[in-house]
Amino acid sequence: MGPNPLDPSSFNHRFVTVPSGHRYHLVDQAPEHWRGPVEQAPTVLLCHGFPDFWYGWRYQIVALASRGYRVICPSQLGYGETSKPGHPDPYSYKSVAYDMNGVLDAVGAGNVAVLGHDWGGMVAWRFAQYFPHRTLCLASACTPYMPPASSPSDRLLSTEALVRTKVPNFGYQLFFEREDTAGKIEDVLDQFLALNFSPTARAEAVKGGRKLPQMPVEEGGLEKSIAKQAERKRSGKARTPPQDPEYLYYLRTFEKHGLHAPLNWYRTRRVNYFEEQQSGLSHSFPAHIPALLFPAENDPALPPGMAKSQGKYFPGGNLRVEVIKGADHWLLQDGNCRNLVTDKLAAFVDEVLSGKWKPDSAPSKL
Repeated sequence: MGPNPLDPSSFNHRFVTVPSGHRYHLVDQAPEHWRGPVEQAPTVLLCHGFPDFWYGWRYQIVALASRGYRVICPSQLGYGETSKPGHPDPYSYKSVAYDMNGVLDAVGAGNVAVLGHDWGGMVAWRFAQYFPHRTLCLASACTPYMPPASSPSDRLLSTEALVRTKVPNFGYQLFFEREDTAGKIEDVLDQFLALNFSPTARAEAVKGGRKLPQMPVEEGGLEKSIAKQAERKRSGKARTPPQDPEYLYYLRTFEKHGLHAPLNWYRTRRVNYFEEQQSGLSHSFPAHIPALLFPAENDPALPPGMAKSQGKYFPGGNLRVEVIKGADHWLLQDGNCRNLVTDKLAAFVDEVLSGKWKPDSAPSKL
């Protein structure tokens, strides 16, 4: 019998230490009905984002293991039981990509399919560029490919400049990169996590045909929202936290480990820039690696429009783009769309590993 998404203890947990010295907690789920050494099984690496940990992939772990895949799903640096460096530098794309390579070495895995979501999407894209020989294929939920700043003509932009001149939907990152932000969010953590991870809260929010509220992404919007939640809490008017077991597991985990280390992912702009200037990576994604991008129709932080210019980075036609209609950022877990997303992810990996995948004659269009 396979693991139960509602019972975190039913998954196969382990710890490994990688060459950087970081200790990673991960789920290493063996494929069902596999009869050989697990190291020889086809393997999928899953990379989560913020605010999440391995549990965000629980439904996909179960589905992929049932289809014959070994699934490696770490809690990324700063999260859960994994190491939590205080300085942002170890959270850079390059450092984390090398850590993922170290995780695979530690568990005896070979070449892998890499799947990412949110920041985990960026981990997946960069892992495939730093370790193209190890990447069989790649799928990213929500997060479009963003080329490395590897050309001499690429300029270092501050988050302020990026938000105010190019990507206003990243305005929330100005709040996330500040040192005082973790404490502000932790004061209202039960409210902050509810609409992400509580099926009850999400269902309640859309009663009467209302549209599900989304995190404000414009500059200053999230900070104001957190301040309002804090005021409601001080005045005794905060909503009663939901009691869904999945949500409570999230809440207990982040209450224990805090948010300062996870927010270090938003403080890596400079280190990413200088590492990529020295990397020699191409702006184009490796043409031999099949790639799939799943934007969510109602994701305010990573809207589907961000994928419109992707084709120029995939001149070999090796990117497929499929928008998930009606979905928001939490499409991996939302009961309205998670089975569709899971089936599409698994079908893509099946297609590639069975040798049936073919590049598009022209880049995918939205």
